[in-house]
Amino acid sequence: MSDIDSDFFEAKPVARRRGRGFGIFVFVLLGIVVILGVLAVVADLVVRTVAEDQAEKQISQQLGDAAGPVDVQIGGVSMLWQLVQGSIDQATVSSAGSSGGLSFDFDVQDVPTDLSGTTGAITGTVTADAATVNGLAAVQESGGAISFGDGQVTYARDFTIPVIGTVVPVDVVATPAITQEGRVISLTPVSASLRDTSLSIDLAPFIGGYAFDVCAAQYLPRGTTLTGVAVTSSAATLDVASPGLPISSSGIGSKGSCS
Repeated sequence: MSDIDSDFFEAKPVARRRGRGFGIFVFVLLGIVVILGVLAVVADLVVRTVAEDQAEKQISQQLGDAAGPVDVQIGGVSMLWQLVQGSIDQATVSSAGSSGGLSFDFDVQDVPTDLSGTTGAITGTVTADAATVNGLAAVQESGGAISFGDGQVTYARDFTIPVIGTVVPVDVVATPAITQEGRVISLTPVSASLRDTSLSIDLAPFIGGYAFDVCAAQYLPRGTTLTGVAVTSSAATLDVASPGLPISSSGIGSKGSCS
């Protein structure tokens, strides 16, 4: 056999297909990255859910049965990262109340994850029906129940008829406003009418005496103020703001005053 023929049958090295091997490596690497990303999201959701559940339980314990079921939603991009940083960027706390008479919705910034220290700014609303408002000590001490209308409230007062000294009930219609730097709800009368329609007395000169103030600060954590009030026929809504509140129960339990 010639040299050419022998060379023809000799095994020759085959060049390795580097392109295909590298492609498989990249595919596997991308798959691992995707899986890790999914696991990170799942872990983040689990941690977020656990944190929300714990927050709901603790808030419910502090507020009692009147608040009803409390819902906490934690914002921010990554819960795990927020835990590492030691602060939750933003959280929403809300409740519809146990009987529908009282509800609230608050936005809280910069909540320490170790449940100590002070939060960032807090803004929100509190909505209450007439029955809830009439249950407040300040309203009961004023001597009359309150009912709601569009932009106005109505409450009962007594009027002493001059000369004869007879005391008759009067219904006073007033508009609410926030005064004293957000610490007081002031009711300014706009009209008054006698319940006994058989009497004809001009009450205009006397309605100023039916104005009264409700100290809202005594029901709010110290440093918290009211920024607005709106009244409908079914409920009154108060806008609330605070630069920050201590998370401890003793801190939140420290109320403000109007003095």
